Amino acid sequence: MERDYPIKLLEKALKTYSPSGREQELATLLKGEMKALGFRNVQLDKAGNVHGEVGGGSPTVMLCGHMDTVPGWIPVRFENGRLHGRGAVDAKSALVAMIVAASLLELEDISGRVLMVGVVDEERSSRGIRQLVDDGLKVDYAIFGEPSGAGNITFAYRGRLNFKVTCKTEAGHVGAQHLHRNAVEEAYGLWSRLKMFFKAKESPHGIFYSPTPIITGIRSEGGGFGVVPDECTVNVDLRLPPTLRCHEALQIVKKLVEEYGREKTGVSVELKVLDMVEPYVADRKSRLIRALKDSIREVLGVSAKLIKKTGTGDMNIFGASLGVPVATYGPGNSRLSHTKDEYIEVEEFLASIKVYKRTLERLLRPEN
Repeated sequence: MERDYPIKLLEKALKTYSPSGREQELATLLKGEMKALGFRNVQLDKAGNVHGEVGGGSPTVMLCGHMDTVPGWIPVRFENGRLHGRGAVDAKSALVAMIVAASLLELEDISGRVLMVGVVDEERSSRGIRQLVDDGLKVDYAIFGEPSGAGNITFAYRGRLNFKVTCKTEAGHVGAQHLHRNAVEEAYGLWSRLKMFFKAKESPHGIFYSPTPIITGIRSEGGGFGVVPDECTVNVDLRLPPTLRCHEALQIVKKLVEEYGREKTGVSVELKVLDMVEPYVADRKSRLIRALKDSIREVLGVSAKLIKKTGTGDMNIFGASLGVPVATYGPGNSRLSHTKDEYIEVEEFLASIKVYKRTLERLLRPEN
């Protein structure tokens, strides 16, 4: 296969706008490409994930990339060896590289199956990967496509607790504000208490080992011109280190919210959990990670670095649910994820195809 094909396919994928919830057009594009490349059993499941297979028998290696991006269109352009576009880093370059790598395998040289999956909704609630788990998918290894940098392998992610707190008060005239509780101010007071509590729990070993909350949205209802606001909701994303499980973090948040509500007369406080993903640390000595490390050394001529990410990925959910060897690998600088000008270095993208391919060959041949 000429090097032009992967670049053109990535360009097509970048030009197909696919924010979470709107992945169907990209799924249709990839379904057609996978069929043309010789994948078997190419289909869409009920969540909208696209599946395809190469080879057969055992073991089975799953390559999994996500089709969705955060919102925000970025004009696609090629400039100075870089492809710019929404999803160039997070994570259409990894997804396309996986598809191309699997299609290049010489089937007579391997013994086993590659299951290629493009999933939906990774940027929101991971509905796509949860569907695979619910369907009882059976695989022996799983590689997830996210930007680690071509010479790095991600083996650990923090967890996530998403929740919202709503403060309600009685409305009143702003001229008599001294007689009324302001729901916006009360919600901010509760947020400040939450933030201070977790700030005190920072680890001396760095952010990966620290719980870090951030406000992702504030909405005020009621009120209006001349009226003291009587309802305010704050959305919070709390990232969790491996030492803090979701249920433990939730108990802490519940306690802080309940205490705040008891202290404030005329204020009612409600807590609602939106999503939970446990932190996950993969086995760094697994055959899968050894295969990735050996392939990176062979293709790039460097020793691979094993890295921990401060975010959360689909690897968390799948690895914890199935207990099989997992790792995350993909081209790109993760600091460009979700920014206004994502881009991928084309040569790095092409190198990652070779790394994926050699890793698959190592995993799908009998171990000496």
